[in-house]
Amino acid sequence: MFSFSTTIRKVLLIRSLLVVSTRTAAFPSSRVFNNLHQRSESAFFAVPYCTSNNQLRIGQYQALFKPVTVNTMRPKRAASKMSAAATADDVSNDDADESTPKPLKGSAATTKKSKVVATEKKETKKKAAPKKKATPKKKVAKGAESSSDDDDDAKPKAKKKAAPKKKVAKGAESSSDEEPPKTKKKATPKKRKSKSTTSDSEDDDSSSTKKTKKKKSSSSPKKKAKAADHQRWTERMPLTRLWNPETAMTSKGSYTFTVISWNVAGLRAFIKKQPDALANLAERYQADVICLQEHKLQDVHLDDPKLKIREHFEEKLGGFESHWSYSTTKKGYSGTAMFIRKRGGGDDASKKGKKQAKIGAFFTSKNKEGDEAAKGDSIGEIPVSHLQPLNVMTELGLPKHDGEGRTVTAEFPLFHLTNVYVPNSGQKLDRLGYRTEEWDTDFLNKMQQLEKGKPVIWLGDLNVAHNEKDTWNEGAKHLVKSAGTTPQERASFDRQLGAGFVDAFRHLHQDAMGHYSYWSQRAGNREPNKGLRLDYFICSKDLMEDDDDRKVVVRDCYMVPSSLGSDHCPIVLEIEMKK
Repeated sequence: MFSFSTTIRKVLLIRSLLVVSTRTAAFPSSRVFNNLHQRSESAFFAVPYCTSNNQLRIGQYQALFKPVTVNTMRPKRAASKMSAAATADDVSNDDADESTPKPLKGSAATTKKSKVVATEKKETKKKAAPKKKATPKKKVAKGAESSSDDDDDAKPKAKKKAAPKKKVAKGAESSSDEEPPKTKKKATPKKRKSKSTTSDSEDDDSSSTKKTKKKKSSSSPKKKAKAADHQRWTERMPLTRLWNPETAMTSKGSYTFTVISWNVAGLRAFIKKQPDALANLAERYQADVICLQEHKLQDVHLDDPKLKIREHFEEKLGGFESHWSYSTTKKGYSGTAMFIRKRGGGDDASKKGKKQAKIGAFFTSKNKEGDEAAKGDSIGEIPVSHLQPLNVMTELGLPKHDGEGRTVTAEFPLFHLTNVYVPNSGQKLDRLGYRTEEWDTDFLNKMQQLEKGKPVIWLGDLNVAHNEKDTWNEGAKHLVKSAGTTPQERASFDRQLGAGFVDAFRHLHQDAMGHYSYWSQRAGNREPNKGLRLDYFICSKDLMEDDDDRKVVVRDCYMVPSSLGSDHCPIVLEIEMKK
């Protein structure tokens, strides 16, 4: 009998070895076998008792290939209930797998093992029982007191879950029998409470008051900054016209001499964009003189067959005689021009009479004085000679300034008229000293010399915004370092006006706001009227006084912002010539 049983064991052992060798050459760890053995003992293949560890492992591994479904996945509840004791048992089982063979099912050892496993399951259930109750307590204990009487084995888990308790316990105090968690749980809510809610402790009150003081102190400079902010004046106030040339001709018999000034910022581009702008302007205001600044031409450009600039002006402004000043020191830079309406007698007078007849018709459209105004050497009772220049100079007479073509001066019988383009100080103010200390001084001396003989009018782009009424954003920090608004340029302009000259527009419209002559095209400031007043008519004081003895009086000055073609707009001066 003994020999028969031993032969059966050998046969089964050889069979198991063959199955394992054919299917796989690696064996799973002993921990996997132990867990499977504990979870479902019936799944293992029952083999006879073997004394060798290798034989035992082969028998257990063979059971995996038996057509029995084994649920090797741990349930979620079991995964959350694993304790430190269970892990210790696993480690001890691993050691046992390597050292001692495991009993087979149906033997005395297996019964003992099953009892041990049953007792271990009961112990794990007892240990896991408080954990089941602990989870609902944590959910219910939001904002209320909580206590824990967990065993020493459960303490490491409680520490791991302490972080979510702190987050849940916002706005309420939490207490426990253990001292370390108390300090941690109370410390974090106090810091968070001080921002939004008040606490019973004095430390929280003091911290909150400090924060409010800091907020008040930080807000005070902001209010001061708003109070010191610069102006933003973009509204163009209504401007009342002070003079009507038509009524002046009919009632007084006086003639209105009209001068127009315009910085075209490059005449070639201006003609391409607005070829009829100058002709329309001359006809609309019946201009006698048109002054241009910054045409950027050379003398060869007028007769250039490709540009055809001279032909353009003969066609559009054929009734005007042109006088040009060019920059010789730098090409494509600066430059001024003056167009004066032609007058004369004989055959030439009849042609000019037709041109002047338009002016007479404009002044007296309902009577025959317009026809009489076109006859002879007078317009109404004003001699034509008063409208013709005696002399025209395209230089200032100072070699250090004449190379840039910045002035054209025409001497009329009753006054001097100077078209000027004042040097710009530059983006980096590199020419600020030259402009304020040399140019402004020398130019003022020249005007004072001319004024000794007769009154003077100088006009054009003077590259200065005199005061807050001439600037849309007066008070902005960058203005003191920007060309045209620096304190040095404004002070130099004040000295020129203090020498006996008057800003015609500001004298006649003292409270006018929002009337600018320049807008930055890059910033798109023309439509919102964020501009500067850089273009002026500066007159001798004698021209601003209306006495019976005065033959010439300045009557009105205004801008024409509707005329497009440049970043500047035209400005107009109306002068009454009495009979």
